[in-house]
Amino acid sequence: MANVVLYHPWVWVVILPIVALLAWSGGVWCARLRLPFADTAERLAFGLALSTGALSYLVLALGLAGWTTPWALWAVLVAILLSALLLRRRADGSREPKPTWREWLAGGLIALLALPMVASPPAATDWDGLSYHLAAPAIWLREGRIGYIPFMHHSNFPFVIEMQYLWALGIGAGAGGAKLFHWATLLLTLAAILAFARRSGYSGSWAVASLISVPVVLWEATVAYADVATTAYTLLFLLAGWNAVGESDPSTRRRWLVLAGLMGGLALGTKMTALGSVGLVALFLLWEAVRHKRVRIADIALCVGIAVLVGAPWYIKTYLYTGNPVYPYFYEIFGGRNWTAENARIYREAQLAFGLGREPYKLLMAPFNLTFYWSRFFDPLPFVGSAGFVYLAGFIPLLFARGLPSASRWWIPFLLVSLALWFVLMQQVRYLMPVFPLMSLLCGWLAVQNTSRFTARAMQVAIALQVLWCVMGISPLWSRALTVWREGSSAYLDRALAGVWQASDWLNRNTPREAGVILYDETRGFYLQRRYLWGNPGHHTLIDYESFTDGDMLVRALHRMGYQYVMQNLAFVPPGSEQEHWRRLLNDAIARGALIERFRERSVVVFEVRPRPTAIARR
Repeated sequence: MANVVLYHPWVWVVILPIVALLAWSGGVWCARLRLPFADTAERLAFGLALSTGALSYLVLALGLAGWTTPWALWAVLVAILLSALLLRRRADGSREPKPTWREWLAGGLIALLALPMVASPPAATDWDGLSYHLAAPAIWLREGRIGYIPFMHHSNFPFVIEMQYLWALGIGAGAGGAKLFHWATLLLTLAAILAFARRSGYSGSWAVASLISVPVVLWEATVAYADVATTAYTLLFLLAGWNAVGESDPSTRRRWLVLAGLMGGLALGTKMTALGSVGLVALFLLWEAVRHKRVRIADIALCVGIAVLVGAPWYIKTYLYTGNPVYPYFYEIFGGRNWTAENARIYREAQLAFGLGREPYKLLMAPFNLTFYWSRFFDPLPFVGSAGFVYLAGFIPLLFARGLPSASRWWIPFLLVSLALWFVLMQQVRYLMPVFPLMSLLCGWLAVQNTSRFTARAMQVAIALQVLWCVMGISPLWSRALTVWREGSSAYLDRALAGVWQASDWLNRNTPREAGVILYDETRGFYLQRRYLWGNPGHHTLIDYESFTDGDMLVRALHRMGYQYVMQNLAFVPPGSEQEHWRRLLNDAIARGALIERFRERSVVVFEVRPRPTAIARR
């Protein structure tokens, strides 16, 4: 489907109003809950989370039913807007206070900082987007339904945000339109920060500025990943739960907990790591129930039950497809289709490769190491993997601070426990992102607190310097993105995805539509408009390399499976890996002439699969 990959630089002009309409629709739904929102931004943040969440689940239902046509996808949006119009007539007319101009200005910075990169096709800095966040929806659109993708275990993850990507791709908005939905989840996060700050008695401008100055956060908002969405829904879950605790009216408290449950369910629908976050907030609520005797156990059970029910469809779908609700994790307990103990070992070793070790004392060093050795906690991309220096600068005075906001009795335990879980599971800085808003709130409070003017001024200077540093570091990506406007998408991708883009484009233009392609040492198949398969062992068990003795056997097997071409990225061949059995087979097939080179650009080579006659046939 051409509309999956074509890019239009002005697509954001169409998608931004759609996002605004979704925020309005969800805001109308929230008004019907009759909750005392801190300000309009808080209501619209919860509203946009609800409406985009509803969009995701409706798209999931359509996809499972095989109705992924543009008309069906547009009908989903129309249904959401109509529901808001019908409810609006009877909605509560009360008006919340508006955020201050400083808060609007701080939040608006994200549009100026991020949109140039959002408004560009996904390229080298969007690896996971091109591999599965966008690629899986593109495959489902080509196939006409959501189903099991045997070679892409990531497609069995919770996919709330990816359903929004599928909607944008399906209506022809392309990858640029899809990326705007992830960008919008950063706006949700900023609005939640402002609401938390307002409820804690101070302006959130400095807190917002500290978050958007974190390079990894700003970069993530410009790509088609899922971590900012997880961060937004988790923070809204925490915020709604905290709001419930502060309510004296039982009915209002219960409605806050219902809203919290919906946010928790959406968090569970974006990433499995949110299971820990939901459990933590449930413990906080139980603590408050014992401490203040306000929150009823039945209401807490209702909140957690809603979260589980909203998140459950993704885990049920995964179980039905693979036999493991958290596939491919915990293989030794649940097993899993098209997976092995060896695959599980390789996967776990790849996760353990991040970080600087797991000795207990290294946990205490984590804030320092994340600041100065950030490249050990992130995929090898320049600058954008950094968490900056503001959090470390704020962490030290927090140890001695007095009069912290009352909400910090949730913020700080959530932050510390999440840090410990992250330390044990996978030390990838992106997975720590849900705690960044809480650290930003604490830094924002330090920047305006009155007990120490020196600390406040120093925090303000640190945040301002990090904003400047982040802008300077991101600016090369801006200048590269501007080539989209001057020269078009192809010229941009020629530079930003050199090799992979040209090879994908060559295959799209020079091979039959039904041709199949095997990808070796490369997973970024989004721009391929052909059926493809990741070939490296460790992703699946579809190719039994151990049963082959030479390159001819491998090529004949690939041809029987319906694959006529091979694309290999030589840049990612590990040094000294030539002795791996499957690589010897691949090199033997090339040497025998069973794989014939047809195209080469940079390190990316395309081979045609040409099985040679067997010895019996030759005789």
